[in-house]
Amino acid sequence: MGGAQLPARCCAEVPLKHWYTIQCKPREEGRAEANLDRQGYRTFRPLIRRPVRRGGRRTAVTESLFPRYLFAQLCDVAENWAPIRSTRGVLGLVRFGSSPVPVPEPIIEGIRLRLDPESGCLDLTRDSDFAPQQPVTITDGPFQGREALFLARSGEERVIVLMQIMSQCQQVELPAAAVGPVV
Repeated sequence: MGGAQLPARCCAEVPLKHWYTIQCKPREEGRAEANLDRQGYRTFRPLIRRPVRRGGRRTAVTESLFPRYLFAQLCDVAENWAPIRSTRGVLGLVRFGSSPVPVPEPIIEGIRLRLDPESGCLDLTRDSDFAPQQPVTITDGPFQGREALFLARSGEERVIVLMQIMSQCQQVELPAAAVGPVV
């Protein structure tokens, strides 16, 4: 079999690779990510874009979804983890006891699926473009997966929807990010 040669930092068997959480120095997630990438490690730092008020004006900021943390996919057996702790911007691997604990793959994939394909981050800056009485789907929280009718916005980051709860129509206030179009 004439397969491609694997990079030095890669395992011969893919199932041995797991995601681990890396703790970074304050406000150095970007530096840590760039340095780890440069060393050949596969990293994932989910970003969030959210609205803020500065000087009385509304603007958007992009920052780490998990401040001071990022994820790296590492091989349990063949990969040398020693360079990670001396990487600029990194404090070390998150450990329980003496050993790092892998992050389950479905958690990483769940985060990736929620990221906006255009910006590559979780975007909370979009205004609701729903019309009153338009059917919507609850995308997050205890009512996730249920349908409702959009009624109105109630502030910058909240919406009011009408939904059936225990055989009665109820108005429910939710985060605007938890409501999406009916698919």
